[in-house]
Amino acid sequence: SDISLVPILPPQADTSFVYGKSQTHLSEERYLACMFVDMRGSTEMAQKRLPFDTVFIVNRFLAAVSQAVMEAGGQPNQYVGDGLLALFGLNTDRATACRQALNAAAMVAGNVDHLNKMFAEAERNPIRFGIGVHAGEVITGDIGYRDTVVFTALGDTVNVTARLEELTKELECQVVLSDEALKTAGLAPSGLPSREIVIRGHARPMTVRTVADAASLSAIFDTAVDAALTEPQERLASAGAA
Repeated sequence: SDISLVPILPPQADTSFVYGKSQTHLSEERYLACMFVDMRGSTEMAQKRLPFDTVFIVNRFLAAVSQAVMEAGGQPNQYVGDGLLALFGLNTDRATACRQALNAAAMVAGNVDHLNKMFAEAERNPIRFGIGVHAGEVITGDIGYRDTVVFTALGDTVNVTARLEELTKELECQVVLSDEALKTAGLAPSGLPSREIVIRGHARPMTVRTVADAASLSAIFDTAVDAALTEPQERLASAGAA
């Protein structure tokens, strides 16, 4: 035959795809900073409250977290129950991505604290949370089936991030972050406790830092700024002495 038919659109494409209302993302491997945030005690809360109240509080929590992520420069990516996966570095370099993730963690603490003050009269128990932060190579692309296709990230880095968030319960802290994320951000540990943990599927232990109060992460940035301002002055003083 002199005529051949070659499909140029995905099988599920409809008119919205043709007119640009649907966007596809090329699958690729890239370096991203990932952050998992999970609300604590939501199951117990659901047992004591009406469904409407539970959903309202969870949505307000997710809104507070999402706002922090976006203001820091990241992207809320997946909502799973009362938890959220956020991605950093989709449009920036890896050092900036890791800084954004750590900054977002500190901002989450501030937003949730504000939320707790709003709910102080109606909610006896303050909203608690756990955060895991890690960075590394991931695979990004559109995942799903037909109308449920979403852009997301897959791979060991994402799995490890989720595991770090789970460890906040065991280690009794608000944030567990990897040394990889901290070093890539170019920030000093600033006295953050160090732990060696074993991640399932990994041959060697992984070094992480625990943060009792997520809001204290802002101090790391203050220290970095002070160091950046002091270094040029020290160089000038040394040059003058020479």
